[in-house]
Amino acid sequence: MKIYLATQMSGSPFVSFKSQAIFDSFKIFLTSNIAEADLVVANNFRSLLPIIIRYPKKKYLVWTNEPWLDISIKDEICLPFNFAKIQIMNVFGNEVFWHNLHFLGSYHFDNSNNLGINIDKSLTHLSKGQLVASNKMHKIAAILTNNAGDKTKLINNGIDIDLHQKRCRYALAGYGRGIVEIYGKRWPKGIALGNSGFGFDKTRPWWIEKIGILSKYKFNLCLENTAYPHYITEKIWHAVVSYSLPVYDSFNSSIYETFPQNSFVDCSLFKNEQAMFDYIAAMPLEEYLERLNTCIDVFNRMANIKRVNYENNEKEVTGKIINRILA
Repeated sequence: MKIYLATQMSGSPFVSFKSQAIFDSFKIFLTSNIAEADLVVANNFRSLLPIIIRYPKKKYLVWTNEPWLDISIKDEICLPFNFAKIQIMNVFGNEVFWHNLHFLGSYHFDNSNNLGINIDKSLTHLSKGQLVASNKMHKIAAILTNNAGDKTKLINNGIDIDLHQKRCRYALAGYGRGIVEIYGKRWPKGIALGNSGFGFDKTRPWWIEKIGILSKYKFNLCLENTAYPHYITEKIWHAVVSYSLPVYDSFNSSIYETFPQNSFVDCSLFKNEQAMFDYIAAMPLEEYLERLNTCIDVFNRMANIKRVNYENNEKEVTGKIINRILA
């Protein structure tokens, strides 16, 4: 089988060196000639439509691990008038993300990038004396891009699962109270203390910069950009390895499959952001340590689970693609 990539597929198994070796073993190869391709792959549905008009009899697949690139909720789309069927593999199925640990010590399927999260090293509990000596600020670090003006919505099964607006609203509300310090791009002048994240030219990888910032704060506002089961990125893990208590959101999430109640601070349990900030501002040291150390215990348990299956990480994700396209 020959595959033509109709869109840029960076961050996918289709351009991964290790995954290509797996594809090769099944006699699945990439081609730059769309005419000879058996399968055309793109990271979104719309990009395939003009190609389908030219080549209605070819096979088609959408594959993406980014929620915003494709929001189809079906595993297959059948076009009218006997045009092609399009197989869908995205965040909203169960063949791209199917557990909470994809970003723990790896970039999804890619073991070559651990995002600064070392699953081979256990974290130790933080004591009261260590916390006092660390001089961590009793504030919340928010490291995110300002999308407050974008008016984004992502409707899935009738509900808006976009969290860009909510996390920006929380960051700004906390900034106004003096309990949140913001890092990131697109913020009005004077609000953000600096940059850390994708798109910035740093002397170190962005995740090292981010972890360095988080280590100065007791809390980290680390909501995902999208709320969906098993779409759990590096955000909550970066907070834990920085010994910064996650301020997360369990809305439409599977996070409690991994973390117990009363570990991270759950935004969804408060009537609004001000109530949450009141709670954090008044949090006793003993409760803070209990919550943080519970998160540390979770990290250590989950790192052990991930480590057992680490070498199969890429094979499992790539295998699901192969099973789909050869079915």
